[in-house]
This record gives sequence, C-alpha cells and structure tokens, in this order.
Amino acid sequence: MSLHWTLGPSVEMSLRRSVLAAPLLAVLAGPAFAAPPDFSGSWRLDHARSDDAKTRIEEVTGSGQVSGGTSPLTILPVPGTRSGVERVELRDWLLSIAGQLDRFDVEQTASEIKLYHGDNISRIFYFGRESTREDGQGRKLKCRIRWKGEQLVLEEEGDKGRKMLEMLTLVPSAGLLIQTVRWEDSLLKKPLELRLVYVRAAAGGATP
Repeated sequence: MSLHWTLGPSVEMSLRRSVLAAPLLAVLAGPAFAAPPDFSGSWRLDHARSDDAKTRIEEVTGSGQVSGGTSPLTILPVPGTRSGVERVELRDWLLSIAGQLDRFDVEQTASEIKLYHGDNISRIFYFGRESTREDGQGRKLKCRIRWKGEQLVLEEEGDKGRKMLEMLTLVPSAGLLIQTVRWEDSLLKKPLELRLVYVRAAAGGATP
C-alpha cells in the first residue's frame, strides 16, 4: 500500500512565495553598493598633462580688440559693435579664470560639493536638487549635478546660449583628479573644451 500526501492550498501558496522570494533575499544579502568617489582635498594643476587654458580661450574668443573701435567723441563703442564689446569682455573674463586654475580645492559631503579655483572662484552644487547662482559676469545660472557611474557631472545653464558641462573623474591609484570642461556661449566662435589634470597636494600645499 502506498501513501500519497496532498498539500493544502495555503501550504502550496507559502512554498511558492518562498521560492519567489529566494532570489530577492540573495540580492539583499549580497554586498552593499559602493560609496561614490570623494573628491575632497587640495589639488595642483599638472601643466604637462593638461591643456593650455589660455591658448584655448584665445582660439575660441578671437582678437582682444573690438572690430570698429570706439567713437572719436566718447569712449563708447560705435553703433553696431556691442556684440564685439561683449565678446572681448567675455575673453578677458575667461582669461582671468585661466589664471586661477593652478589650485583646485574640493569639499564634498553627502548633500553638497564645494569647488574652489584659486582665491576668487567658488561654486556650490547640491546633490538631488537644482540651484541657481551668479557667475563672474553677473549672469544667473541654473546648476545641476548628477552621477554618471563613478564620474561626477556638473551642468550650468544661463541665457544667450551660455552653458557649461563639466565632468570630474578620480584616479585614486595615481592620485589624480581629471576635470573636463565644455563651455558654450553664443559669443564664442566654437565651444571651449579643456582637459585639466590635477595631482593631489601633499601637506603644506606642495605636490607629492
């Protein structure tokens, strides 16, 4: 005589749930997600491995002179040359930024990241929300930040076609921080693209 056991509906349902839940439990029990890179620290520009910012700026902004000159009676530009004046003003401002790129300091927390170039340039981005700030020319910019894998993407957008896309990449094994920048503006002949390589500064401000 053979015995045949029949499971009740409630028992069968419990078994099915256990089988379906097993893969999910395996995932949850696995290793936690790795923390995002921390860019905090003081960095010094490696000129040999970086683009020449001054040269690139001069290429995309053109001459330092306004075509058409100024009125002989005033210091104001002659009619129709306002865009040329704005272009030269942008050129001079970008060149002043280029003079601040040797030092890069970063303070990063779970909620924000603060970026400092030299003594005069500071920016703050907030993780998870858009913010606004004014640039050195008084233009308001919308600022956003997001992760792309282990790279940090920063976006700034203003009027008259002004837009900056910036990416930070950490190379811990070599002690490097790579900053790539694409700057767009209607006054430029073409977008300004820069690749800047920074070396972590040792205590006292010297590079290792």
